[in-house]
Amino acid sequence: MSERRNPLRNLLNRLMWDRSLNPGEYVIYFESRGAASGFEVVKGDELEKVYLRGFEARMGGKVKYIPFHRVLEVRNEATGEVLYRSHKMP
Repeated sequence: MSERRNPLRNLLNRLMWDRSLNPGEYVIYFESRGAASGFEVVKGDELEKVYLRGFEARMGGKVKYIPFHRVLEVRNEATGEVLYRSHKMP
């Protein structure tokens, strides 16, 4: 999977490195079997590193790896704009 073919990876890299964006305004919803709701949320300013097939984020004092296939949605909380939505979303 090339970088050009993965818009989610490109988006998360932009959140980390584009100084014109405020990563704290963005939230990433992802599937989580351990959560009662079936999903968890991480803010864009908690991103640590973006890999080829997933990313790491600080959550609860630990760094957690989340594969891209578990990401459901990326949204700008300030504007309500959805920047990414998985085909798994209703």
